This record gives sequence, C-alpha cells and structure tokens, in this order.
Amino acid sequence: MNIKIVLFALALLINSPSWSAEKKSSPPGEQASSEAVKPKAKPQSEAEKLFHRYQRLYGKMILAIACVQNPKCIQPEDEVIKYNIAIIRVTDRLDDLVKQKDLDASYYRGLIAYERGKYYVGRATLITDPDFILSATVFRRYALDQFRLAEKNLMINAAIKNPDACKYLGEIADLGYVGVKNKDKATDFYYCAAMGYLDTGKKNAAADMYNAMRNSAIHNDPRTIEVYARLHNNESMSNARKSISQTSRLDSETSKISRQ
Repeated sequence: MNIKIVLFALALLINSPSWSAEKKSSPPGEQASSEAVKPKAKPQSEAEKLFHRYQRLYGKMILAIACVQNPKCIQPEDEVIKYNIAIIRVTDRLDDLVKQKDLDASYYRGLIAYERGKYYVGRATLITDPDFILSATVFRRYALDQFRLAEKNLMINAAIKNPDACKYLGEIADLGYVGVKNKDKATDFYYCAAMGYLDTGKKNAAADMYNAMRNSAIHNDPRTIEVYARLHNNESMSNARKSISQTSRLDSETSKISRQ
C-alpha cells in the first residue's frame, strides 16, 4: 500500500508543470552550447597587475599627504614614506620586466611616467610667487625627466601601432613636454592613434584624435583627410589622400633634382 502511494506521488510530481518547465529550461545540449559560447576573461599580465597595484598605492599616498595638513593625524609622514617605498618597488619591478622585453610593462611604465610628468607640470603652474619660483623650476625638471622616460617606453608600443601609446606620444610632442613643440611629429602620432582606434572599432576615440590633428596640422593635411574619410566611411576621400601623398612625394623628389 505504501509503495503504491509513493509511486502515485512520484507520477504526480513528474507530470506537474514545474517539473516539466525545469526540464525544458536547461537541457544538457543547451547548457553545453552556452558554456561553449561564453567568452573567457583574458588573464591579467604581471605588468597590468603591477599597474593596478601602483594606482591603489598612489591613491593611498595622496590621502596620506592630505592628512599631513591635519594636526590630528598621528605620524602622517610615516604613512607617506611607507606608500612611496611600496610604489618604488612596483616601478622597479616594471623596469625589470621592460628589460626582459615585456610589451605590457613598457606601456604601463611609460603611462606611469606620463601621468607623473603631467602632475609635476600642473604643480609648477600653481607657483606664481617670485619668492618660490625655484620650486616651479624643480617641478618642471622632474616633469621633463618623467616625460623623457615616458617617451622612451611608449615608443616601444607605438612601433607596434598601439593607439594609446601613440596618443600619449602625440600629446608629448604637441605640447612640447620634452622641448620645442613639434606639430608634425604630433600629427604623425595622432594619425597612428586614430587609425588604430578605427581598426578596433573605437570611433569616438578616433574622433578625438581627428580633432587633435586638426589643431596640430594644416586643414588639408593628407593624414587628417584620411582619418576624416575613415570616420565617415568615405573611400573616395581616402583614395584622394593617397594620391595627394604620392603627388607630394613626387614634388619633393623633383625639387631635389632641380637643386642638384
């Protein structure tokens, strides 16, 4: 009798809507296919992990520096020194990876130096009192060292058409962070960045680079025309840019021959 009751209850459960819905919602075939389609997250490289660690430490150090101005803080200088030493260890490790030809390390080391350089320039512009003008000079010298380091490391990634590296190098040349402003060099890097962004589908970033090129180059520069054409899917303008480049090259060769 008990067995019949159990079998009857089991039959009711199997035929119930909740049971059938559960079986239909997750068939083994669909589960397997969904797992196959789900993309796997790209593991972070050591250099990327070091960069994120640098950002966390730098943020804590800035808070510690702000605490120095508060008389209620206990030994605030010690906190600043602690985080600064940890940051130096991170950048030293990145430098070691750069020596090992690690592309991620060279990019992140260049990015850190670029951000530091901009920070020092910002601090220098705040000093206007003639009694403290030497402090501004010190900041600018620190900034120059950082921008040179940034240029050295970012050039490695710009050589393989990394658009972010090209963008930062364009700004360094455009604003004259390592000397005299070089608009043509800046346009080259902006062009590199714009084309890289377009190739990866980042049209907004490419548009930003196009606007930067308009400020650094003449309005009808072939590089600017080509980026504009790519942004607006105008192949005829892109071909025109190539023909302009060829004509310019022929004109320069002709002028060289005439001078000879």
